[in-house]
Amino acid sequence: MGHFGITKTLEVLHEHFYWPNMKRDVQRMCDKCITCRQAKSRIMPDGLYTPLHVPKKPWVDISMDFILGLPRSRKGRDSIFVVVDRFSKRHISLLAIKQIMQ
Repeated sequence: MGHFGITKTLEVLHEHFYWPNMKRDVQRMCDKCITCRQAKSRIMPDGLYTPLHVPKKPWVDISMDFILGLPRSRKGRDSIFVVVDRFSKRHISLLAIKQIMQ
């Protein structure tokens, strides 16, 4: 579970509580918050997304993804491998088997 950030957390706490070094304690708590550390990027914290370049011809720039967790078919397939051409938006879908190597 997260929090509202340092400033808002301090405001809420000041309505009901006070203790010495309260601001320092809230700062430390927020700095160590696992939820915030996972959600906030340290590499590129602010700014716009970098747009992808526009492809010039088909099947040069593709995206790939798996659709997992489907019910198993009679042939044992439970996944779909999808390849999409970014230029034409055409796709190829292949039935696949999710297999975990042991």
